[in-house]
Amino acid sequence: MVVSSWRITYIARMETSNEPLSSQFARVYGSPGEAPRVMGLLRAFWPLLLVCLVTGYLLRALLPVPALSQSQVGILFFLVAVLSGILLVWGDRRLGNFLKGAKGEEWVAHELAFLSSEYTVFNGLHLSGGKENFDHIVIGPAGVFVVETKNWKGSVEFRGGKLYAGGKEPSRPPLKQVKAATAELISWMDDAGCSDIPVHSVLCFVSTKLPEEIMNVNGVVICNGPRLVNVLQETFDEPISEALREQVVGELIKVMNDE
Repeated sequence: MVVSSWRITYIARMETSNEPLSSQFARVYGSPGEAPRVMGLLRAFWPLLLVCLVTGYLLRALLPVPALSQSQVGILFFLVAVLSGILLVWGDRRLGNFLKGAKGEEWVAHELAFLSSEYTVFNGLHLSGGKENFDHIVIGPAGVFVVETKNWKGSVEFRGGKLYAGGKEPSRPPLKQVKAATAELISWMDDAGCSDIPVHSVLCFVSTKLPEEIMNVNGVVICNGPRLVNVLQETFDEPISEALREQVVGELIKVMNDE
């Protein structure tokens, strides 16, 4: 993946500043890609637990008093071995998809880390009592951004306000996914007394071909990886005050620290 031109220009400008370099970039919290890695392992290989249970039953059937004949146990062991091989291949492919998603989140997190000091980035956040895993939450002058990252091959298209990949609607539609995450964050912010700051939904495709580099579908901003920073830096109204931004940041830090 190429280095964004905006980042090269920004770093060059920062290097000429008298301020410490670390204070000129966004504050970053959390670890990107952690959720897909953990969930990938669980979802990819949980069927092997059933194989272990069947194997345990077969061993119990042999000892101490055989409940099955040796030929029956042998046939069942063979079937279990075949099933194990199939599940391992299936699980490995599924895990690969999750790991690819994790790499996409890491790439986006790396880009976000080079935002200016006006921004704060939270990666891999899960709100206490919430259902959603947030890939990235970005707080900046234009408000709060819920960024959902997808690292898919090929291209996607949009028809009737729905997303289609390979001509089919995904089993977990990303538009619904990012909207659900945004709704959960808005509800949480209301409870935390931070309802005066706007929240935006962003769906970022790292390596997927889009009809346009930046587009809006049903209130969700959709962009490719190189244009994500442009979306976050776009301010249509009066910039959000630093005090309001810091209020949200402080509350999210409490979530990170389980307070």
